[in-house]
Amino acid sequence: MKPVNNKSFNAFLFGQMDKLDNDQIDVEKAKAQAGLAKQVNNSFRYELDRAEVQMKLAKHNAIYKDGLRLREVESKNFD
Repeated sequence: MKPVNNKSFNAFLFGQMDKLDNDQIDVEKAKAQAGLAKQVNNSFRYELDRAEVQMKLAKHNAIYKDGLRLREVESKNFD
């Protein structure tokens, strides 16, 4: 699997739209890829929201001399 960032993700999606317009892929495949694209977009949104919370916590901690932290769940192993 190739690493993905927002720019490459958008390039892929626009490429798929071109393929759909040119009948290189069928509607069912495009629908399946659209569903996956929605999941990827949700993941990007999660990362942005998490970064925003971390910035707000850093500001809060600086003002109130507090030690609040966002719990790190991503690095935990699965049971």
